[in-house]
Parts: sequence; C-alpha cells; structure tokens
Amino acid sequence: MSTNTPHKGTSILCPRATTALAFSCLLVAGTIQAAPVNQQELADRVQALEEALKAVKAEAESLKASSKPGPHSVKIEERGGRMQLATEDGNFTFRIGGRLLLDTAWYDADESPMGSGTAFRDARLEVSGTMYRDWSYVFQYDFTGDGEGGVKDAKIGYHGLKPAGKELNLLLGNQFQPFGLESQQSGKYKLFMELTPPTTLLGAGARRVGIREDLIGSNWRWSFAVAQNPLGSRATDANRNDAVDVATQFNINPIQEKGHVLSLGASLRHQSSNGSDTQRLRARAQSDISAFRPVDTGEFISDGFTAVGVHGLYQNGPFELWSEYLQQKYDAINGGVANGEKPMFTGGYVMAGYMLTGEARAYDAKNNVFGATTPAKSLSQGGIGAWQLAAGYSTLDLSDGGIDGGEMDMLMLGVNWFPQQRLRFSMEYGNVVSLDGGPYDGDKPSFVQARAQLEF
Repeated sequence: MSTNTPHKGTSILCPRATTALAFSCLLVAGTIQAAPVNQQELADRVQALEEALKAVKAEAESLKASSKPGPHSVKIEERGGRMQLATEDGNFTFRIGGRLLLDTAWYDADESPMGSGTAFRDARLEVSGTMYRDWSYVFQYDFTGDGEGGVKDAKIGYHGLKPAGKELNLLLGNQFQPFGLESQQSGKYKLFMELTPPTTLLGAGARRVGIREDLIGSNWRWSFAVAQNPLGSRATDANRNDAVDVATQFNINPIQEKGHVLSLGASLRHQSSNGSDTQRLRARAQSDISAFRPVDTGEFISDGFTAVGVHGLYQNGPFELWSEYLQQKYDAINGGVANGEKPMFTGGYVMAGYMLTGEARAYDAKNNVFGATTPAKSLSQGGIGAWQLAAGYSTLDLSDGGIDGGEMDMLMLGVNWFPQQRLRFSMEYGNVVSLDGGPYDGDKPSFVQARAQLEF
C-alpha cells in the first residue's frame, strides 16, 4: 500500500480548487476513453485542462497573498533576550521592561558607626519604543524613590537627520549630561555595584532636564547638552533660579573591533547657579546601604563650578581596563572661613575586570557603554554561566584651602556571576585604605556587600 504525501515545498490547494481539478481530470479522461478522437480534439482537451490548472493555481496564490499580514499588523519579536511588540513595517515598536536590584551589606566599622542591612537598590519599571521609525521614547520609574524623585530616564529622541552621512541623535527630557566614562554606564552593567566615589561627586551627577545631541562618526562621538536642575529639586530663598548646566564630550576609538576596543575621551562641564547658591560635596564609601559619608566638605556658597575629565577604556576579549581623572573647580566662595577662595577638588580611579569563562562583555562602541553579558554556556544550557573577577582603586580629594572635606583612598575587589544573559549576582569587598583630614580623619571602615539583579 502506498501513501500520497506532499513533498517539501508543495502547496496544498484549497478543497474547492482540488475538487475542480479532479473533476476536470475525470471529465477529460472519461471523454478520451468513451470515444476515439482525432489529434486536434485531443490537443483542445489538453489545452482546456492546462487552463483549468492555471486558474486553480491563480486562486491558490490569491488565497496565499490574502493570508499575509499587513504592514500595520503587530508581531512579537525577541531583541537581546527581551520581548517586544513591533509592526510588520518596522515603524513602531513597544516594550515594557524593568529591573530589580536587591542589596545586602555587612560593615566592619572603625571609629564611626555604620549600619548593616538589606534593601532594594532599584525596583524599576520602564516603557520604551519607537514611532514612525525615526522617533524614540523611554520612561522609567524607580519605586524606591518618591514622586518626581522616582523618575529616571524620561525622554524622547529624533534620529532622522544624517548630516554628511553621520548619525545624529537629538534627545529631550530627563537624562544624564555627557560627562565622564563611568557616569554614562547603566547601573545594570557597571563593573562594581556602585559608582566610585570620585565619579559620584565629580562626574555627571544626577539626571537633569534638558536637551542633548550626539553626533556619531565611524569611530568617534561628539556630545553636547544644556540642562537645568534635577527633577524634584526646588529653588532656595537665596537663589530662586535653576542652575544652568552645560556639558560636552568628545570620544574616539583608535581600536574598534568586536571584543577589542581602545576608547579615549575628554569632557568639559560648567554649571552656573545664576546667583550664589549653597553647595556641599560628600560621598559614601562605594556602598549604599550605610548612610555614613567619610568625606564631607560641609556647606559653602558659590556661583557654580567648571569641571574637566579625561578617560580611557581598553577591552581585549575577557579583559577590560578602565581609568578616569576628574577635576572640579568652584567659583569664588561667598562668606565663611574660605571666603574668596576658589577650591578645586580632584579624583580618579583605575579598575579592571577579567571573565574567567572567556566571554567578552557586550560593548556599544558608538555610545561607549557596556551591555548585558551573554554567557558562552548559560545555566539553562547545562553550563556554569559567565564568571568575572574585578578589582579597583580610587582616590577622592575634597580638601583645598579653607575647605577640609578629607581625602579618601578606596580598594574594591569583586566577583560577578551571570548564570543567564540578564541575571547577575555580585559579591564585593571594600576597604577605605586611607582617610586624611575631613570630619572623620583616620577612619578606615571596610565592608562586604552582595547583590541579586534581574532585568526583563
């Protein structure tokens, strides 16, 4: 007994078309058998059969075409381990995502008390996508904040301009100023759980509401932005005007290959308070659970500051090396023991990471930011995921003239485990190696902290 099975690539016709074709074949065959025919009659019947077959094929093609999705049909697609909705023509995309960062820390206090504990560092939801292909949007809210303070990235972008064939991105909303290297990285993809103290105080700072442009060439990027105060900040009685913050950055990649990058950059930033305003710089010891801040300038009044920074990043396969120097010089102080002085605060760091399992961390060379690590063989694939060792040393000097905020040196060691692409567990050891001057002179606390991180 034989079975008639359609071969691969053979179209299966609809029942009506199949019935018509079978009836035509039987009719022709029966007619041929019923009576002898001449050659002309046979040719006419074959031609009729071919025309009937052609009509059936045309009907099948018509049915196939009508089943195709239209340009505005919505599909579900996967992008980088996350799901999003998109129209067939690519004009619109939409994604709901978020992140959950749970931290715990144990402190070995030296002289000043520090409180160990556990807390959510970030519990964030976001919506993002594109409109009419050239427009983008993102809105994030962190539920560990309150009111406006919980709003993170909230911006729209236009990407349709291509001056001289270059990529130009225009962004309006709540976003980071283009300053520094570590400041630009997502909190999910930093080498350590927290920013280094010099980056925290002398880097880009908090997000601000403003406009930003990024002009991107084949291996370089120039950014410029103008912004005002962070969301949630309010004018004081002494100065009811928002500060104006102007920043620019140029970055070039002499080496730009997949898994092999050398990136160099310089940043300039100026902030004017539009009148004297109260300033204060203080920093934690690269751990967020404890509120203890070993370095603290106290309050002083100044019109603003000018900041500069230079940075370098080298990645070669599983190895990466970061380094940055930051400097912030304030306008003349008004009143107090440092009256008339223009203090300058400095800081920098060097840190390195190495993937024990051989992966190269994902790096966006155009925007100079790291992305999600993809294990060579994840836990769900029967592997051990990706493992990374990290080490860093930073220094921050907040003492100059009549301002004695202290100078702090920090050592950080860590291990990161990525069992899946968007799942990370971290364990770190931190130690204030030295603390000279300031309100807590000589204090040298240490700590162990850990994080469980999920993004979707």
